[in-house]
Amino acid sequence: MLRTISASALCLLSALCSAAEGPRVVLGGDVGRAAASCSRRFLGDPFDSLPWLRADLTGERVSEFDDEWDHPGHRPFKNYSGDISGRFIEIMAMDSRGDQSVHPALKGLLRAVSQEQRAGGYFCASGAIDWERPIDFRADGGMDGWGRMMPALWGNARLLCGLVEAVRAFPGDTSIAGAARRLGDFYIAVLPRFNDPDRLAEYAAAGSYAAGYVTCWFPAMEGLVKLSRLSGERKYLEAAIAIAEFYRRFDRLPVDHAHGMLCNQVSLLLLYEATQEPDYLARVEKRWEELVQGGYINPAGGILEKAQVRFARDEGCAIVDWLRLNLALGRVTGKARYLAMAERTLHNHFLQNQAVKGGFGHRQMMCDEQGVYGFGREIEESTWCCTYHGELGFINLREHLLAGGDGTLTCPFALDFTAKDGAGTTASVLRPGRRAGEVLRQRVSLAGRPAAIIRIRKPNWADKIAAVDPAGASLPLTAEDGWYATSKPVTDVEFVYWGGVYAEDRRFTRLPEGPRPGEPFVLGFGPKLLAAETPSLAAPKWPTTLAELEAKGLRPFPDGYRRKDCYYVFGLGH
Repeated sequence: MLRTISASALCLLSALCSAAEGPRVVLGGDVGRAAASCSRRFLGDPFDSLPWLRADLTGERVSEFDDEWDHPGHRPFKNYSGDISGRFIEIMAMDSRGDQSVHPALKGLLRAVSQEQRAGGYFCASGAIDWERPIDFRADGGMDGWGRMMPALWGNARLLCGLVEAVRAFPGDTSIAGAARRLGDFYIAVLPRFNDPDRLAEYAAAGSYAAGYVTCWFPAMEGLVKLSRLSGERKYLEAAIAIAEFYRRFDRLPVDHAHGMLCNQVSLLLLYEATQEPDYLARVEKRWEELVQGGYINPAGGILEKAQVRFARDEGCAIVDWLRLNLALGRVTGKARYLAMAERTLHNHFLQNQAVKGGFGHRQMMCDEQGVYGFGREIEESTWCCTYHGELGFINLREHLLAGGDGTLTCPFALDFTAKDGAGTTASVLRPGRRAGEVLRQRVSLAGRPAAIIRIRKPNWADKIAAVDPAGASLPLTAEDGWYATSKPVTDVEFVYWGGVYAEDRRFTRLPEGPRPGEPFVLGFGPKLLAAETPSLAAPKWPTTLAELEAKGLRPFPDGYRRKDCYYVFGLGH
């Protein structure tokens, strides 16, 4: 196997790294506070411990509390070799802007990658694996029966994504580049064994939960496509194409691991971008429809740990995967519905999944046979997966806040943020509405950069949009396919979003005449749904106002509800 990357490939990687840095974006408002809290989380326990982070590479015992699940020092899931370490490498590389000192543990963790890679190119904390043996899963063994083979495949897939981002961020580190290539070559080597149509019964026997073949094999596509794009090596892309074709046999709902399924949908979209083969996009859009129309996506824009209509808890990883899938679909297709879903997910379910310390995890869910109707107060931070993916969600969001070209600057979300690059600064500042009927105002201003046509999306929660200049004079807008743009280049504009309280059923259908008697309903104002600490709410007289509903105990999803039982589907008779 190749153990170094060629000089030409290194040149390519260096160029891609420079192009990928983009503007430095800082989020503001409640989303910015959540993002800052998540970033700070990685400076504390257990993320400040290099042994804790690398234990799924080395198998080392971190402390006497490794096997005590309820202890803060517990080091779980070492058999998911590369999972924690790969996720950590991925987000730190993406946040580093080329500086390995972004976190005190990162350099040591990258050294461990170079030292712990096995002869076949894979990583396994507990020793070598004979990949030709039958899958070592025991259906009656609980976590103890999950074996080594499938968990290692899952962890290696996350580690491959992390190594690709490390190569992108640190193109001069040839040891990491070589490790990424060797891991990609490992997947090519085992492809015939895990894409074998004669072993379908073996694959199905492990189920589709966290150690199932369906969950653990197919996410390799994501890292392979990214490695191919970064290195210029088509063999990695061809491996991902072969895996995607075999995935057709298993790609169905319901499934027991939403995180794994959505990682695969992200991968299919990456394959579409790499190949322009329309079938990949069609498969993802079909799955999107099935999830939304089938009740798997709840009115707050989130999904449960299992891709089922009813389950006891959610999972931050899956919610972030749904967010990043919608962001990518919006970018690739230009369809506003995907950006609208990303906005809903962000402001409602994603933020409500954040734990007290800033990480993400599993929150108790209140469900009936039609799906989720409220959030429980208990949130278990998942330091082994969801907190990393939470940071990945904020990274993906920052990458989708601005798009430029041909003298036009597109800003698809009404959010507080500042973006700085060599050309200057773009600032987006939200303010409350000033008059009756205004939901909010968004001022977009440019400093140090030339005037541009500024373009925004008309969100579902806005009835109309207007614009004024800094002096308050009206500015004309042009409208096309749900997008509004200034009619001429400007450096400062304030968009006014008009609207009010709106009602929906449990499947995102707007109810213009208000809630229907005897039927469940959801209420919203702006990008946030309205929630209460009690499920008992009669259908309000329609139309209504935010002030009238707040007097009844409803509020646009506040931070304080992250630690309380709260409800957002009403009219259920509870």
